[in-house]
Amino acid sequence: MIRNFIRGIYHYYLKKIRFRRKCLILGDVDFSRSTKIITSAGSTPSDITIEDGCRIYGTLQSQNQGKIVFKKRSRIRSGAQILCSNYVEIGEGSGIASDTKIVDNNNHPVNPKDRWLLYLSPWETPKRTWKYSDSAPIIIGKNVWIGSDARICKGVTIGDGAIIAANAVVTKSCPPNCIMGGNPAKIIKRDIDTVHRYFEDD
Repeated sequence: MIRNFIRGIYHYYLKKIRFRRKCLILGDVDFSRSTKIITSAGSTPSDITIEDGCRIYGTLQSQNQGKIVFKKRSRIRSGAQILCSNYVEIGEGSGIASDTKIVDNNNHPVNPKDRWLLYLSPWETPKRTWKYSDSAPIIIGKNVWIGSDARICKGVTIGDGAIIAANAVVTKSCPPNCIMGGNPAKIIKRDIDTVHRYFEDD
């Protein structure tokens, strides 16, 4: 009983104090000890928006005013990361499994001369931010399931109802109601909204 009381106090601290200062929370959101929310290089807490019913157990990092948006009832498991310098949206009811990485930028310049100058720069200089790498928005649709250890690259849109298989590396967009897997990821099944169901609609 005492353990449950202490656990309740800790979760209240996470929801109402610790993470409310680090992002914009719209409703009841669940956090855990593994949650990390990081804003740097010009980003502010208002650049990360989390709507009602979400479960945030992974890492969200915004640089250069990159926008991260979690729609209602979406979730990210521990060990998963979103690294954003442009725009990342996670659709309603979508789930991101453990150790997945979603990155909307190259993290480094492509030109080797630029990379060399970057490596010579001290950590605290502006060159060390994602501002100096190509980026493009990532849109994850509604009710998408992303398996563990997947990689979602910049510029990708994943349609509603899709599944991304574990360990997939997604470099191109996925249509709705498809399964993509492999490296690079390819469509391995279509029209999954027509397969056998286990539940009746309420």
